[in-house]
Amino acid sequence: MSDDIKDDDILEQDSLESTGQSDMSDNSEQSESSDTHSDYTPANRFDASAVHHLSGMYKNWFLDYASYVILERAVPHIEDGLKPVQRRILHSMKRMDDGRYNKVANIVGHTMQFHPHGDASIGDALVQLGQKELLVDCQGNWGNILTGDRAAAPRYIEARLSKFALDVVFNPKTTDWQLSYDGRNKEPITLPAKFPLLLAQGAEGIAVGLSSKILPHNFNDICDAAVKYLHGEEFKLYPDFPTGGSIDVSKYNDGQRGVMQRCVVIRLCHLRMYRYMGIFWRRWISALIRFRPEWCVKISCLSFTKVLWSLT
Repeated sequence: MSDDIKDDDILEQDSLESTGQSDMSDNSEQSESSDTHSDYTPANRFDASAVHHLSGMYKNWFLDYASYVILERAVPHIEDGLKPVQRRILHSMKRMDDGRYNKVANIVGHTMQFHPHGDASIGDALVQLGQKELLVDCQGNWGNILTGDRAAAPRYIEARLSKFALDVVFNPKTTDWQLSYDGRNKEPITLPAKFPLLLAQGAEGIAVGLSSKILPHNFNDICDAAVKYLHGEEFKLYPDFPTGGSIDVSKYNDGQRGVMQRCVVIRLCHLRMYRYMGIFWRRWISALIRFRPEWCVKISCLSFTKVLWSLT
């Protein structure tokens, strides 16, 4: 019995020694392989060629990033007046167009083949296009620019291209194309628009070191100005806001200085309720409710100011 136990102990020791030797051989092989396959050498901090100056990084990398944001995200193109996300939305809607309405969620998903910056940015841009009531024919609750109410969820609302957009914006024969971000599809560089959409819709965007703010103009005024321009006649074209209000154009200078906007306050009935109409009305109303609640009166969950506010 004792001999059997001794034999077992000897076998265990032999197995432990063999496993230890195998581990050591594996470690030595790994170290040898790491020594032979690794070609990394630490940089010498005294070597001038290995030092990257911060100014050079900003000059080479940050300017590339800034130019990408300016050209590909925030600033519209002067030829068609569209930002890249708007152009890709219209291109996707044209590919999907069969005369019927499409769910906005479906349009957003189709546009993601061309726009790599997420569905939220596509949905918000499509809602803004629809609220301008020029290029997109909407169906459902698309919000209200007068009250600031948001549109319904993309799965509830529908859209299709308007007849104006189909007739004015698209022409495949005169369109320059480029590959999409993944190289699987083609997208237009610019759309051959026959109408100055940049003036009609306006634009606002914030890029890196640059921002754009172009005020919208009245559709009929643009048409009249275009006719006068073609006849060689003088014309004057001033901004026009879809939310109302009045502007002072004495220092407009053909759009180089902008305009001064004044609000219009309308008194409703005899209850000392006033409604503010203007492009920034919701911002001012919310500010008044927050900082001067005593100036407001609550009526059926609607807040009306009781003061005449002049924006000068």
